[in-house]
Amino acid sequence: MDNKTYELTLLYDFFGELLTDTQREYFEYYYSDDLSLGEISQLTGVSRQGVRGVLLRAERLLREYEAKTHVVERFRLQGAKIDGILSDVARLRALASGETLELADRIGRGLCELKG
Repeated sequence: MDNKTYELTLLYDFFGELLTDTQREYFEYYYSDDLSLGEISQLTGVSRQGVRGVLLRAERLLREYEAKTHVVERFRLQGAKIDGILSDVARLRALASGETLELADRIGRGLCELKG
């Protein structure tokens, strides 16, 4: 998956419900189902240019939502911080025993749940 596709699908995961039904449908056809503009055009009865216009608007909206909210940016930063803490927990586990080891395990499991 190229970087643009990854970025857009991540934005879609967070903001897709804010798009219109048509925008969501075309986005999923194009990015999830990997259909071409021509294939989507045939499925929907809309011209290739019309399909592309809907996709461009959806992409622009997704980027605007992120620019206003920074939700995805915060999600990424949180994931990086959790990774760092998990690394520290792994080091702690190597040094711990008994109750301290159990606590480190619980912290590690909790962080993994938070990260998803």
